[in-house]
Amino acid sequence: MTATITPIASLDWPTTPLKTSRIERAGSSYLAYESRLLNRRSFLHSSSFYQKAQNGDASSADESPADQEKKKEYDLLTISERKLQKLNYYQVLQRNLPLHASADEIKKAYHKACLKYHPDKTGRGEEDEVFLLVKAAFDTLSDPVKRRSYDSTVDFDESIPKEGVEESEFYNVYGPVFERNLRFASFNDPAKQVAKEGGEMTSPGGKKKKKKGGGGGNAPKSKETCPPFGNDDTPLDQVHKFYEFWTHFESWRDFTLKASKETEHDMDAADSRDEKRWMKQEIDRKLKKMKREEMARINLLVERAMAADPRLKREKEKERKEKAAKEEAKRKVEEEKAEKERIEREAREKEAAAAAEIAASQKANDKKLKEQQKKQLRKAKQLFRKLAMTAYQAAIPNSESAGKVWDDLEQMNDDIELLCDKLSFLELNSLSDALGGAAAVEEDGNAPICVDALAEVRQCAQETASGVERQSLLALEQRKQARQEAADKAREAKAARASAPWTKDELSALAKGVKKYPPGGSNRWDAIALFVNNLCKQPDPRTKEECIEKFNQIAASSAPPQASDKEVAGGEKDVATTAWTEEEDNLLQEMLRKYPADMDKNERWKAIAKGVPGKTKKDCVERFKAIREAVRQKS
Repeated sequence: MTATITPIASLDWPTTPLKTSRIERAGSSYLAYESRLLNRRSFLHSSSFYQKAQNGDASSADESPADQEKKKEYDLLTISERKLQKLNYYQVLQRNLPLHASADEIKKAYHKACLKYHPDKTGRGEEDEVFLLVKAAFDTLSDPVKRRSYDSTVDFDESIPKEGVEESEFYNVYGPVFERNLRFASFNDPAKQVAKEGGEMTSPGGKKKKKKGGGGGNAPKSKETCPPFGNDDTPLDQVHKFYEFWTHFESWRDFTLKASKETEHDMDAADSRDEKRWMKQEIDRKLKKMKREEMARINLLVERAMAADPRLKREKEKERKEKAAKEEAKRKVEEEKAEKERIEREAREKEAAAAAEIAASQKANDKKLKEQQKKQLRKAKQLFRKLAMTAYQAAIPNSESAGKVWDDLEQMNDDIELLCDKLSFLELNSLSDALGGAAAVEEDGNAPICVDALAEVRQCAQETASGVERQSLLALEQRKQARQEAADKAREAKAARASAPWTKDELSALAKGVKKYPPGGSNRWDAIALFVNNLCKQPDPRTKEECIEKFNQIAASSAPPQASDKEVAGGEKDVATTAWTEEEDNLLQEMLRKYPADMDKNERWKAIAKGVPGKTKKDCVERFKAIREAVRQKS
């Protein structure tokens, strides 16, 4: 029934339902498929490598019986010897006899050939090579073992494609090769076909062996199949199954006949049992070698096919990209980890370097402090020796006073060196202060030397030598502390007096004094204080420290002090001309840190003045001195 196709001109579906048709499967290919599926027909009946007919080109599988009948049989008597040698045993018996012919078909073909080529018919004698060839063909094909060995080599192309096959030609080149080699798959073994027919297999030794499961239709159905070769759209799991099958390919191919021919050993013609055994060993050795070569050929075919298969190439490329992506991700993780470790390592190194720098700086400071302490101790010892000698010399005219302390100069020197060796810096300073201090030995000093303190020095030396507590030195410390307390009280009283507010006249006088006595003069602030006191005539005169402090207060302020009098305002204007803002003070401090004191003094102050806009070098120097003086006053 032919289905009617109705074309639709638009996308609108017809209102009436379309007529449905039933399609049934048919054709020779489908019937052959169903036959193989139901195990009613062997693979050999439909495989392309059995479709070669006589001369190796004509196909008998697709020909009708009428066409096959039209073909004339070979006349072996008229064929040349060269062409006769090219015919296989099947063609010798009958021109169109297929390789998968049954035993009955072979017997019928042999009977027909005998009727035609028997010496009784031809009169060519028993040694006729044509008849001997017919007889040899029947002997071989009628024996299942010999026929199996013969079928292993007849009409078979063992060649495999070379490397470098284009992807577009891969399926056309390798497909037929795998198809013809499938002829030797284990499930296509002719012995199985003999077992299905209920026949017997004869072993090489001549013994007959009944095949299990034999008996025609009662033979077990084989479930072994070869996965399809497929095409470019075949799923990868099917492709891997196909190559898995061929990697573990089991071949039934038998090289016994070929090995016998190559070794030129005919076991039937052996003279003895030992010779026959020797021939069998030689044939078996050659047989194993051929079997290894056959498996090597199959393995090489599979390797070349897998190397050229575009489906496997795509899979490998995909796997390579995935592997590269994983490696790239792994590399990035490792780089991030390494970067993190590097940052942490650098941080630790910086911390270690900073700690080492601090430690080195602390060590340098400690060393410097120690050197300073040593220097101070050395100077304290020199001052103490000088004061003691000066006091001793001052006491010499008064022999009674000198004799009460030391008997001679050598004894005095011993005591002085003992004290210098045993006493600390502060203890030596206490004794030096008791003797009159540094002012007593300076050239322009006006402090008197204290001769009476020699007795205390002597007593301290005796106490030091005996190792007892130095009471004399304690007494000196107590007196020094008392003097310090008295000085503090005097300073507090002075500060209380200085806290009195400055009058307008005093401010005006201060402004005039600062202007009159510019920086750089000798005893400038003494002269300014005297000027202020003489001009104002206050009952409590102002000291130079008070004048300096007031000047710094005015200079540190951003605006001049308030005054209604014109003269006072004029004087404050002169003082305010040198006033510094907080920002300028910060700049000055920053420049002082930037340019250290070990530079040349003139160059240093020039550089500092450039860093403070609106101020000269002289202004910067005066401001620095004012700040330093204020710090000293506070301490």
